[in-house]
Amino acid sequence: MMNDWYWKRVPWFCLLLLCFGQPVSSSENGNPLTVFQEASSAYISGDYGTAIEKFESLRKSGVSAPLLYNLANSYAQNGQSGKAILNYERALRLAPGDSDIRGNLALVREKQGLFQEEKSFDQRFAGFLSLNQWIVLATCAFVVFAVVLLFPVSPGLRRAPRLATAACCLFITAVSVFGAFGRYQHWHDGVVVVPDARLRVSPFESAASIGTIQEGRVLHMEKSKIHGNYFLVEDETGRSGWLAAEAFENIPESVSVRR
Repeated sequence: MMNDWYWKRVPWFCLLLLCFGQPVSSSENGNPLTVFQEASSAYISGDYGTAIEKFESLRKSGVSAPLLYNLANSYAQNGQSGKAILNYERALRLAPGDSDIRGNLALVREKQGLFQEEKSFDQRFAGFLSLNQWIVLATCAFVVFAVVLLFPVSPGLRRAPRLATAACCLFITAVSVFGAFGRYQHWHDGVVVVPDARLRVSPFESAASIGTIQEGRVLHMEKSKIHGNYFLVEDETGRSGWLAAEAFENIPESVSVRR
C-alpha cells in the first residue's frame, strides 16, 4: 500500500506555486491550488488517468519533490511502472532523504520484479544530498576556508584554531566535491518507460535486436552517444545497445535530446 501522499504535501507545494509560479493552463481554471485539489480528488476516487493529466499540467509552473511524488503514485496506481519509477527517481534527485519516496519506489520495483543493483559506497554517499546541495555545501566551505586564510584576523586569535578551522573547511570542500562528482556520474541516467523495449546493435529501426529491456529499468546513457532517434545505453550488468528515444526518458528533465 502506498504511503500517505496527500495531506502532508498539498499546502507548501500550492503556496509556492501561488506565490511564485506562472498560471497553469487547465480546461476549467488555471489556479494551481484548484488544479491540485482536482488531481487529488481524482486520485482518491480512483480516476488515475485524470489525476495524471492534472498533475502533469502543474509541471508547467515548475517541479517539486511533492508534485513528482504524487505524480509517481498516480502512475503506479494506473499500472504504468516505468513512468512511476521515472518520477520517483526525479523526486529523489530533489529530496534524497525522503523516506516516503524511497519506500514507494522500492514497492513498485519489488512488484515488478526489477533487479536492483547493490550500490557502491560512493553511490550511497553521494545519495545523501542532491547535486545542487553538494555544490552549495562545497562553495560555502571553500568561501569560509578562503576568508580564514586570506583575511587578517584579530591579533588575539590564536594561529592553531585558525588553521584547524581552515583544514576543516578544506576537508568539507573536498568531501562535497566528491559527493557532487558521484551525483554527476549518474546525471544522464534514465528509465525505460514502455513494456519490453528492444535494444538494437545499431541506431536503426531495421537493426537486429539483442534483447529486451524491462519497463522501469534504470539505464545509463552516454550524452555524446546519440544518433538520430536512438541512444546508446548500458544496464547495470554492462550490456549495452541502442534504444529508441520514445522508450526512454532521462531522469533529469533538463537533459534533452534531438528527436
